[in-house]
Amino acid sequence: MNLWLVPANERAFQQTLVEPVDLSDWQDRPDSFPERARVWGVRTDPEQGSWERNRRNLERMERGDPLLVYRNELGRYVAAARVGPMAHTEYVRDTYWDGGPALDVYAVEGWDDSVDADPEAVNELLGYKQSFRPQGFWRVSDDRPVESVVDRFDL
Repeated sequence: MNLWLVPANERAFQQTLVEPVDLSDWQDRPDSFPERARVWGVRTDPEQGSWERNRRNLERMERGDPLLVYRNELGRYVAAARVGPMAHTEYVRDTYWDGGPALDVYAVEGWDDSVDADPEAVNELLGYKQSFRPQGFWRVSDDRPVESVVDRFDL
């Protein structure tokens, strides 16, 4: 199991996380991907940057992995969820995020927006410096006490 800290900018948060979005027009949507879902993405488009760390991390992401969503604008963790079906597509980024490098997307399942945690509390549980804030696609390393966060937030 991997724990993912998911920093969300406000615009994308509002567009694809607050409420499930309609994906029924996605022509080559995999059968495993729902027609309606909350969706998040990983920056992997080689034409828009070097995303080697993201690609390596993406290879480790598995369906069912817990997510803790950090809302950048509020500076707080605001939701917990799990990784759902994954896909490689331009559809979501072009339809909802006005382009950009997020080509790999996943459905966000089990959305629980009752989380309200300051980053210092999460940092203490994980043994991070108090000033740490997740940046980009962040996988918590295996040597951290992931279970303490999973238990605390009922992930």
